[in-house]
Amino acid sequence: MLKTKQILILFVLFFNALCINKSIAQGLVNDIAAPIELGDSREMFTETIKIIARSRRVFILTNTNQMLFKGDFITLVLNEKDPVARAIVAKNHNDLVGIKILKIYSLKRWALMRKDLDVKILKGDDSWLFKKEEPKKDITEEVVKINSEEDLYNDTSIDRDLDMFGKDNRLIKPDNIVGGAWSRYTFNNDISGDTEVYNEFSGSWAYQFADNFWIEGLYGRILMDNVPATNTQTVINNITARLKYTFQAPLYSYFMPYIGFQIHNVSSPDAGNVDNDPVLKEQELTLIDGLKKQRIVAGVTILRRLVPGWFLKADLGTDTFNIGFAIEF
Repeated sequence: MLKTKQILILFVLFFNALCINKSIAQGLVNDIAAPIELGDSREMFTETIKIIARSRRVFILTNTNQMLFKGDFITLVLNEKDPVARAIVAKNHNDLVGIKILKIYSLKRWALMRKDLDVKILKGDDSWLFKKEEPKKDITEEVVKINSEEDLYNDTSIDRDLDMFGKDNRLIKPDNIVGGAWSRYTFNNDISGDTEVYNEFSGSWAYQFADNFWIEGLYGRILMDNVPATNTQTVINNITARLKYTFQAPLYSYFMPYIGFQIHNVSSPDAGNVDNDPVLKEQELTLIDGLKKQRIVAGVTILRRLVPGWFLKADLGTDTFNIGFAIEF
């Protein structure tokens, strides 16, 4: 009889153990299958538009909430319910973010986008914004095409757009124009009594420091053989600084009146080496001194666009008459 009771007790304990393990297993499965709370995807925060690129493909926003990171997909929203555009965060730097516009939802709202405007930002899924939206015809399809995934993270393209900010008033958009030119230099040789002509080759670099205002430096070199005497050489270094302003002209051309200062630095080491003829020595030194110049100059530069980035260039002024080519960058 005792053995029977012991067997019954062992059976009950074994049965209870099975039930407990089953309950634990079911609880574990239920915990794993339970949905994970990801937070409210409808939460928005406010940032300010600081810069809009001339192409309107790139915006610079504040990141005062420190919630925007490279690679985030976001939606610009007005009035907390009106979606404007879909974008991706492509650059994050110094509490500012650069975003690329991927899709425009409403052209009417898009026209309201401007500098210093506060906009609501929605991260992630934005499908719920369209549940009470007007018919689909009001939603504008993608207007900016991304050729590849790499374009989304292309810092070079963003930097290039940043370089173009604030330049809508400029007739010539880039900041720099580099050119090369050729001209003829003429002077009267009082020793020989002839009018002599030499080639001058010059290079220039102009920088646009404000809308349509340029500062330019020019260097030219004139090599003269047999001046001031046979078997001698004289070199004139032409250094000129100019201030210019750009005006639009017909036929893809620009007029750039200028005022500046010119220096002719003359090098002629053999001038005056005539010990046995004091008169000739004085004439040679006088001739070389006459080639030296320091003066105010004025004129106009004419640029005629040939192809994008390239110009035919001419300077017509009191300092020179030259012609050449220039490139903008």
